[in-house]
Amino acid sequence: MSSAVLRRALFTRLPAATRPLSTSTILNKTVTETVKDTVHTIDLKAGQTLAAGIDKAEQATESVKEAVGAAQKNAPSSADEAAGMAKEKAYEAKGKAQETKGEIKGKASEMSGKAKGAYQEAKSGA
Repeated sequence: MSSAVLRRALFTRLPAATRPLSTSTILNKTVTETVKDTVHTIDLKAGQTLAAGIDKAEQATESVKEAVGAAQKNAPSSADEAAGMAKEKAYEAKGKAQETKGEIKGKASEMSGKAKGAYQEAKSGA
């Protein structure tokens, strides 16, 4: 028998446990695949960090909106109060102006009366 026939006969008669299951090499990752996996992991972490930052920015935006809303609600009452105080001060100033005007009229009448009296006196004495 030839050696090829003998080998073939031996391989076909060997029990299944001794036969090789596979002739392929063990699957190892190449450098390119390792780099791709690392970049993917870094990309995921960066995305998570950015998402957390966006969430914080949205929360800050909401806080600012609430603060502005509260300020706007308080502003009209403050403006109304300021307008009321301004009106009050205007009325006080107007009242003081009327009072001063009355005093000036009184002094003018008094001076006019004295001038007429002096004129009458001078006229009758002459």
